[in-house]
Amino acid sequence: QIKEEIVGALDFLNGVYGVFGFSYTVNLSTRPEQYLGELEVWDSAEKALEEALNDSGMDWQLNSGDGAFYGPKIDITLTDALKRPHQCGTIQLDFQLPIRFDLEFQGVDDDGKPMSKRPVIIHRAVLGSVERFTSIITEQFAGKWPFWLSPRQAIVVPVAPAFHEYASKVRDILHAR
Repeated sequence: QIKEEIVGALDFLNGVYGVFGFSYTVNLSTRPEQYLGELEVWDSAEKALEEALNDSGMDWQLNSGDGAFYGPKIDITLTDALKRPHQCGTIQLDFQLPIRFDLEFQGVDDDGKPMSKRPVIIHRAVLGSVERFTSIITEQFAGKWPFWLSPRQAIVVPVAPAFHEYASKVRDILHAR
């Protein structure tokens, strides 16, 4: 199920970044020298992320040894209007918190018999920090945000003092909606 969830997260990420017109690169960051957990779990998780990246059709690079201590991750680096890289989004697998919180759910084994299983947490941060992403899109659009995103979508400007009253009525109607 990890692979399917990651493919869905990558598709969502692609849609979000596409709306803003960003180009980006994708890296698979694997097990660091200092890590928690079992090697076989790491190998399985890294394989699932690699398969998800391959299934997504995205170009990606291996960033060996740069994973988080608790699990492998996919790092997304945006390129802004000035061609500068910004590491924003990330999709991370976390096997350690479910162990620390003793999380379990009821599933079935290969023979269909009920059994307790441990979940995997997927940390998905498409924008990174909202404040940082806001500064990047402000620069991307040179301050001229798309209409749907602009905090000021309409301004009523009367062309002469005689139209101030009418302009105020139009403004009030727009603010009421």
